[in-house]
Amino acid sequence: MQTTNQKAAVVANGTGKKFNVLGHSVTVVLSKETTDGNYYVFEITTAPGLGIPPHVHDREDELIYVVEGEFSIMLGDKQFTARGGDEIFFPRHIPHAFQNTGSKAGKTLWTVVPGGNFEAFFNQLGALPEGEPDLQKVAEIFAAYGMKILVPENV
Repeated sequence: MQTTNQKAAVVANGTGKKFNVLGHSVTVVLSKETTDGNYYVFEITTAPGLGIPPHVHDREDELIYVVEGEFSIMLGDKQFTARGGDEIFFPRHIPHAFQNTGSKAGKTLWTVVPGGNFEAFFNQLGALPEGEPDLQKVAEIFAAYGMKILVPENV
């Protein structure tokens, strides 16, 4: 019989750790402790107009399920619109970004694989003061976790 350090879990809706990451409301669903770092699952509520700038990961793949809302998605050199019920795959090494283009808050469910590095990354971003972020500090945190924010000439 094979053993695992993963823990079986049922997570009641809205009961995970809550914090703010660059203006997005994040609720952790499955932490690296629960999954032994194999993945990290969280829900994000994103206000209209808010998004994440173009960036690229060296270590993780991201899978996103759009629960509700409308999002503009950049994936490589292509643009897409994603709405409630759509799924998005951001593979590592491919530049990507998203923005809530709807008139109401949008909700997405994210799975990051592997998840151990990403949880620590989110914890650092979540520790930044609320309000307009210090973009140099944000870029430093991204770089420390194997991610790079892309400026327009690098996209």
